[in-house]
Amino acid sequence: MEQFVVFRPSGEVLYHFGASGRKLQEQQVNKIVSELVGSPPRKTSNNGFPVINLGSFAAMYTSTMQPHVFYLVTFAAETLELSQLANKLLQLGTDLWASLGLNEIIAQNLSGRNEKNEHNFTWCLNGAGELIGKFGEYFGAKFDEICSETRSLNGEAQQQTQAAPSLLGSVSKAQGKSKSKKKPQKGTGVKNRKWGRDGIMEDTYEGDSSTLDFSESASDFVAASESRENSVVDESTFGTRTGKGEFLIKEIDELLSKSKEVKSRQQQASTTTGAFGFLQKHLMGNKTISTTDLKTTLDKFRQKLITKNVAPEAAEYLCSQISQDLVGSKTPNWTSVEAVAKQSLQTSLTNILTPGVSVDLLREIQEKTATVDGKGHKSPYVFSVVGVNGVGKSTNLSKLAFWLLQNNLKVLIVACDTFRSGAVEQLRVHVENLAQLTDSAHKRGSKNKRGKTGNDHVELFESGYGGSDLVTKIAKQAINYARDNAFDIVLMDTAGRRHNDPTLMSPLKSFADQANPDKIIMVGEALVGTDSVQQAQNFNAAFGKERNLDFFIVSKCDTVGDMLGAMVNMVYATGIPILFVGVGQTYTDLRTLSVKWAVDTLMS
Repeated sequence: MEQFVVFRPSGEVLYHFGASGRKLQEQQVNKIVSELVGSPPRKTSNNGFPVINLGSFAAMYTSTMQPHVFYLVTFAAETLELSQLANKLLQLGTDLWASLGLNEIIAQNLSGRNEKNEHNFTWCLNGAGELIGKFGEYFGAKFDEICSETRSLNGEAQQQTQAAPSLLGSVSKAQGKSKSKKKPQKGTGVKNRKWGRDGIMEDTYEGDSSTLDFSESASDFVAASESRENSVVDESTFGTRTGKGEFLIKEIDELLSKSKEVKSRQQQASTTTGAFGFLQKHLMGNKTISTTDLKTTLDKFRQKLITKNVAPEAAEYLCSQISQDLVGSKTPNWTSVEAVAKQSLQTSLTNILTPGVSVDLLREIQEKTATVDGKGHKSPYVFSVVGVNGVGKSTNLSKLAFWLLQNNLKVLIVACDTFRSGAVEQLRVHVENLAQLTDSAHKRGSKNKRGKTGNDHVELFESGYGGSDLVTKIAKQAINYARDNAFDIVLMDTAGRRHNDPTLMSPLKSFADQANPDKIIMVGEALVGTDSVQQAQNFNAAFGKERNLDFFIVSKCDTVGDMLGAMVNMVYATGIPILFVGVGQTYTDLRTLSVKWAVDTLMS
């Protein structure tokens, strides 16, 4: 593949991606435009994308009409392998572009509704800079992944056939051989189960149930280690590494799958039939909206939100926002009051869940760890994790640690939960697992060169059990230890505590004052429902007037289906953003919050 280009008929290039960092090859694009104007394409690929062969190179393209945008992939020659690769990349580019809502922004700018510059001109991508950056980052990551898969499949096919009458025959044989390898062995039939984000169980792998067993086997330690690694991490479900080496928590595939769902719903909605459908489409609209018009619709929305675990006060606030937005305005032609109100509710939910400030953890970490003190020691970036008992603080701390380790950061995990029996031992197990995932040669139970649990990448800092004074002491010692031993990250686990018990909540302020972490994370669970308002408010207030929570991790999102109201409650009550959501029990089951996914789920 040579390049992927998104452009408009007027000649504006909206995005360009060149293989191996190549610059835009304008001559190729101009030849394609000339060919399109002069004559129609003569053939299409297997999935319907038109193909143009110009001898020196071939091209595959597609376009949208509202707005009019072309998507183009050029490649060296029209071979089966390159055509299949171009197909995948063109499909990826169009789906990803649509899922990020870029065409909607273009249409709005072209309509003249957005601000114009001093020359009375509006650039069609005005206000889309961040989304274009995200598109480029995601497309680049998936491009590397697709190319690697294609090379792997083609290499496999060549190895599995030495003489074949045609390329198609060799691929067919390779597929047959690959399928035979995947046949389950005798005696297996136990399926590892995984819950998707919609709460539906998925059977992901058919194999021996020992992959779920963490117990040691003296006779077969290696087999147990391999089985354990498979059960605690599945990188294919976690994320993708960018060209800069940064590891992105998986949001790309969810955006693409969501785009397919939206297309499906739009196709269903477009099939309105019957007399009422005709009247609704052609006779409704151009109506001045009054409070009376909205009453029934708002009552319906309020009840629907409450059934999805949105707290009554948050649901009331959202309905009041709809009233402020719509009363006195006119409905567009052919649009009902309920449809306009639904769009307003969607906007209000998006505004609540969208972070008010930019949260780029990797950039902040890199900036802090780049500074050194007078002794030449770098400053570690310190996280503190707090929350109610049983919400999954230690588990999500370990998921966060795994992501940080994927970004080549050296992590010190600190056992500051000195109250709960077994808390230190639980973290020790997590550190052993993470050490094995970062170094396959690591042996469980062994100590590193500093005599601590872990290895050179991840380590546990512990000082046993005791009172609140010990917690602060451990935190200070751990930060100094991390600075002296060149750790990038300090992750401090803390004891779970009831949010409505002042005796348990009061030590948080002195802990934060003395440890002074860079980020205080509250782990809340999606299961908690409307009590999440009080939990978030109490924890946010516990650190005093000078300090607040920095962001939330919402755990157990895989258990509630579309009842994601706890997310709305926590952000509504505090104004603190949600950065990650937990969607399972392995280290890879951590996602950055997709606001669009959350809003679409709540609106479903």
